Amino acid sequence: MNYTKAIVLLVSGITALAASLGLGAENEAYGFLIGYGYAALGGGVLGMMYTFLKRQKPPKRDVAS
Repeated sequence: MNYTKAIVLLVSGITALAASLGLGAENEAYGFLIGYGYAALGGGVLGMMYTFLKRQKPPKRDVAS
C-alpha cells in the first residue's frame, strides 16, 4: 500500500458517509453507505499508518568490537 491508495480510501469513505447523511435513513442504500464509509475510512487510516511505518528506516547501530 502507498499513500495514494490510502488517500483514495479516505476520500471514498468520507464521501460515502456524507452521502449516507445526505440521503437519510429512509433510503435503501443507507446501511451499505455507512458500512462502506467506516470500513474505507478505517482502511485508509491503517494504510497510511502502515506506509509510514514501512518507510521508517531502523537506526544504525554502532557495533564496537
